Amino acid sequence: MSDAAPKKSKLDLAFAALLSDDDAQVLTALARVEEQGDARAIRPLLTALAKSRDAKVQQRITDMLYQIKVKDAVPELMAALDEPTLLDVRRTVLATFWNAGLDVRDHLERFVDLAVEGDAEECFECFTVIENQEIWPEKAARLGLAKARKAATAETDAYKGAMLNDLVTVLEERLGVE
Repeated sequence: MSDAAPKKSKLDLAFAALLSDDDAQVLTALARVEEQGDARAIRPLLTALAKSRDAKVQQRITDMLYQIKVKDAVPELMAALDEPTLLDVRRTVLATFWNAGLDVRDHLERFVDLAVEGDAEECFECFTVIENQEIWPEKAARLGLAKARKAATAETDAYKGAMLNDLVTVLEERLGVE
């Protein structure tokens, strides 16, 4: 029998322990996940973050997410953006992309949509991701620019409107639009 089976079951136990009401048990589980985890750990970490009311646990999970470098992190995080049970931690998910330096070049449309649909804080996080991603495909950037322009002119919240205008400026600069 390979060593992978016990490792998986220990991780599964750690994932279950993340949902414990005992903060000490959660912190112990976090240490195991940090040491042995892979992309499968992302959803349990986010679920634990959404459930926890302990500031130390929340900070530990957030720190782990912001340093995540595992294979398949991007698809897991993108899927988490649409998870209804994780809406309360969606800003953290968005911030994870740029904090961890993840390559999301194939997802510009989704970030523009979230910037337009979300609240001002989500818009800010999306703007930060878009601004910090080195490369965006030209077609996606043009479509995103058109959507952001339309949303910026229709936005009634002055703060969010200013961010959408900043988003327009960043996309225009990327495209060389004057």
